[in-house]
Amino acid sequence: MGKGSTFGEVGKALVLSVLVTFFLLVVFALLMLQMGLDSSVVSKLMIVGYILAPAAGGFFLGKHKREKRYLWGILIGALYFVVFFLISVTTQNTNPQELIWTMLPMLLGGMAGGMLS
Repeated sequence: MGKGSTFGEVGKALVLSVLVTFFLLVVFALLMLQMGLDSSVVSKLMIVGYILAPAAGGFFLGKHKREKRYLWGILIGALYFVVFFLISVTTQNTNPQELIWTMLPMLLGGMAGGMLS
């Protein structure tokens, strides 16, 4: 495979992860609205989202790459974290050091998606 197709596949996997994030945000918002969930439950749901979104991208990329699927999944998790980090730092008054703890679930989710593919 050429480099162009690899970048394209990685880009598609990252877009898939972002789309899964938007879907999960809508679902979580509806759950909060209908059930009146506590903030501790919402924070746990967000961690689930941090795992599932890169897992979807890792699964997609793992299906297209036949070797080292877990590394491709970790790559998607890392790219997803970079996008999340940049958006969080630029749009909110967020301490960048607090966001580092979100990297682990994203990396592990991407790796799990790649391994399960």
